Amino acid sequence: MKITDWLGRLVKPPKAGQHDVTTYRIEKESSAASAACIDAYALFTAVGMIARLMSGCEFKTFRENSEYKGIEWAALNFKPNREQNGTEFKREMVSRLLLTGEVLVIRQNKESIIADSFSKNESAVYGYVFTQVSRGNRCFDRSFRSDEVFYLTSPVNAKEIWLQGLMAQYEKLMRSASERFEKADGERGTLKVSALAKGDPAFETTFKNLMNDYFKGYFNAKNAVLPLFDGYEYSAQTSGRTGTYTNDTTAVRTIADEALGKAAQAFGIPASYIHGDAAGISDAQSAMLTNCIKPLAALISAEITAKQYTLDEIAQGDRTEVDTGSILHHDIIGSGDKLDKLFGSGWSHNEIRQALGQPVCPESWANEHFITKNYGSIEEALKGGETDA
Repeated sequence: MKITDWLGRLVKPPKAGQHDVTTYRIEKESSAASAACIDAYALFTAVGMIARLMSGCEFKTFRENSEYKGIEWAALNFKPNREQNGTEFKREMVSRLLLTGEVLVIRQNKESIIADSFSKNESAVYGYVFTQVSRGNRCFDRSFRSDEVFYLTSPVNAKEIWLQGLMAQYEKLMRSASERFEKADGERGTLKVSALAKGDPAFETTFKNLMNDYFKGYFNAKNAVLPLFDGYEYSAQTSGRTGTYTNDTTAVRTIADEALGKAAQAFGIPASYIHGDAAGISDAQSAMLTNCIKPLAALISAEITAKQYTLDEIAQGDRTEVDTGSILHHDIIGSGDKLDKLFGSGWSHNEIRQALGQPVCPESWANEHFITKNYGSIEEALKGGETDA
């Protein structure tokens, strides 16, 4: 399968409800396939960036609004199945979700297994019913109801928003830039033929051999010598080639940057963030979390919570949350004064340690809350200050 065919499957609806995203391979490239490669590069760069960030997030589990680290927590974060660890599982789940617009996770025998391919049918009784589910060489011989699986659909439909609209445009731009590059990098010259050579009875034969055989081999060879007959004089033209080469290289780079920018926009990634610009990185990270990571985390949290707990349990505070706080690096020393403010306003030591991604302290005093005398209730402020002890 050519890369254009594979990308085309992301754009067009699959036949008979089949969803197979396991493999693709690149055969001999056509001009269209070469143009599509830059779209694939931009797409995979954006998806890879999001997947790597999400794979580092902890899936926190709660019982009656208190954090609880039990079997569900260990399975989601460390050993979801026999083949993958928690980081690999999260990265693949997010990648498939964003690349194909959906992902199916089978829950069976206390394992969570990401499906490679499946068929989806809608039932009036059970909602979605998934059949022909496979993972690698393993094919499940049963169907799965929607309450037995995690089924996520992407909040960003990359197939329609980005690929379908831009594929044709970038194909034209890349073909134009490639043609200019090949033309600029080719050999040019002038061939001076004297009147004496034209008068030779064998001129036609000699001229055809020279143009079709000698010159062709000379231009294609890395190192070569061109023999010329009496009356023929060849002069190479090299002016302007360096400048044109630079311009075409810049044009290709500009197209790649533009493709990255469009992919970033589709997924909610700030353009400066995906390009790695250092200027304004703090604002870019905040925008990345707000527009891209947190909506995705909320989607995953809601699906896992809905399938792992009953409505009564959810009402009592049982849930699973994807914690995105570990994405940003915190400078503990540089944030010391800010941390002191948090502690003085009622945060416990362990709450602050968790916010920084540090392990909690097992001592009981680490869970105590303190408030400095600077803070007081509204009632006290209305009375004119603190009351006597």
